Amino acid sequence: MHIRNIFFIAAVCVILAGCGGKELAPHNPMGLSGKLNAEAEASFARAHVLWDKRDVCSDPPLAVGLLDKAIALEPGYAEAYLRRGLAKSDMKDWDGAFDDLTKAIRLNPSAEAFAFRGLVSMRGGNHMGARKDFDRSLAITKRQHRAWNFRGALNRLEGFQEAACADFAEGCDYGDCIGLETSIKMGECPP
Repeated sequence: MHIRNIFFIAAVCVILAGCGGKELAPHNPMGLSGKLNAEAEASFARAHVLWDKRDVCSDPPLAVGLLDKAIALEPGYAEAYLRRGLAKSDMKDWDGAFDDLTKAIRLNPSAEAFAFRGLVSMRGGNHMGARKDFDRSLAITKRQHRAWNFRGALNRLEGFQEAACADFAEGCDYGDCIGLETSIKMGECPP
């Protein structure tokens, strides 16, 4: 019986040795990058799911709280500043939103960050600043559908309907047709 156990253990060791060359894939159910503080990324992930595909936050105060924690743990977290700026914008805290989006731009001057800061400027009544940010966003990449649609909304707000329709059409070409479809339904842009 004792020899049988030794053979069994030896056989198991041989089998397991054959598996030793394969490393298991890392388990990452939260989609954490591993580049930032894990707790900060987890807090960001919990906040991020509060936004729908149209970038509307279902609970801005909760998002701000979660993102405050992420930023406290990881002060250089550009995406957390961007999302917190959007949440503050939804709460009509224009100055706080603008400051957070400016920090996001300093950390990572992306087309998306400029587009969202432009949106906050427009919502807060700073049309000149909004236009500059939309133009900066589009200078980084013409494929930024948000910048096209946001600039289209600004043009519409300022009475430049033809320019608004052209911007909405560009936004639609890059995957977001809501501005164009809405303007067509309202009879403001040609079909």
